Amino acid sequence: MIAIALWTAWCPPCQAEMPTLNEVHQTYRNDGLVVLAVNSTIQDSESAARAFAAEHQLDFPILLDHDGVVSNQYQLQSLPTTFFIDRNGIITSIIPGGPMSLSLIKSKIIPLLSKNSNP
Repeated sequence: MIAIALWTAWCPPCQAEMPTLNEVHQTYRNDGLVVLAVNSTIQDSESAARAFAAEHQLDFPILLDHDGVVSNQYQLQSLPTTFFIDRNGIITSIIPGGPMSLSLIKSKIIPLLSKNSNP
């Protein structure tokens, strides 16, 4: 299952949420969780995104949306926004705004990881 977080380095809720996503990634990556963070670089800067990722030791991929294509495709309306996608590519949940608590994130991913272990 995949969690895709759209974020910027200047957004306070994003700043609070990214370390929590990192914790979840570290805990569940061996169970099939993939976390991708898409920085809305059209609203931010690549250097700010890189600095934030380094400062918080984020160990999941940070992707850069330089031209806003990803933000437009996912109809980004608030930051952060996180999409939870099952192994069939179906978006099962969208959480706009934040920051999400650890318990909320777990409530979205654990059922999907359980489905992944029972094909």
